[in-house]
Amino acid sequence: MRQSRKQLNTFRQGRVSARAEARRQIVIRNNLEKRFYKRLNTLFRKFANVQLYLFTEFGIYEPDIAQRALSEDLFPLMLSQYKRVFQAIYRSNEDKYDMNRKADAEAFVFGRSVDFESVVNTYFASRTLILEGISGRMAQRISNIIEQGRADNLTLQQIAALVTKNFRQISRTRAALISRTETHNAASSANHSYHATLAADIDVKMLKQWVAVSDDRTRSAHSAANGQTVDMSEDFIIGGSPMQFAGDSKGGARNVINCRCVIVYVDENDSIS
Repeated sequence: MRQSRKQLNTFRQGRVSARAEARRQIVIRNNLEKRFYKRLNTLFRKFANVQLYLFTEFGIYEPDIAQRALSEDLFPLMLSQYKRVFQAIYRSNEDKYDMNRKADAEAFVFGRSVDFESVVNTYFASRTLILEGISGRMAQRISNIIEQGRADNLTLQQIAALVTKNFRQISRTRAALISRTETHNAASSANHSYHATLAADIDVKMLKQWVAVSDDRTRSAHSAANGQTVDMSEDFIIGGSPMQFAGDSKGGARNVINCRCVIVYVDENDSIS
């Protein structure tokens, strides 16, 4: 095995450009998000088509049954995306630190193999309530349109056409929001998990810095947090909420939905510009 430029017992990077590192991470996340959006939008449209077929055939729509049906398809899709995201983040970090990993290896941290399936499954388990909420809201949206159509004395076919018309836009909008938020959150969690494992494995004191995009779409609380630097084990304070990393669910919906911030991890002796 060839010797990498970095020794396995050091994480020193020297001078780190926070903006350059943020751009690197955002490119990876955007690519993952775009690929996932189409799959998610297709799933939602398929779900609506099946439910409307059953509704026009039998005149019955049960939101609880529809929610379970959607969850049966959504959960495996999300798990697949989480795995794809974690792999991409772990591998990009190994490439960044110039580790000599095998091309087909699932996950390494600083040249050492990790229990990747356990890491991803633990993250997935933390998201199940969120995913159930997504299924529930999508099912309820159809129910609301159907109930409105019934109140207006529309026929089954007219109600189905109304649902189709409204749900097409709903599907695109929700797929965009979910693909963006869930990809970003998973990537942030993967990056934190990678560096937490690294810090413990080589016993290095690590710092982390919050980096906001800082444009007219950035939340004021996130712009104010830009440059905030804390110890690896500590929380950032974002708009009064403690967060381990950008996308941490502890921050609540107001801090994680559509968030684009990233975290830069460095050795305590590195300098960040």
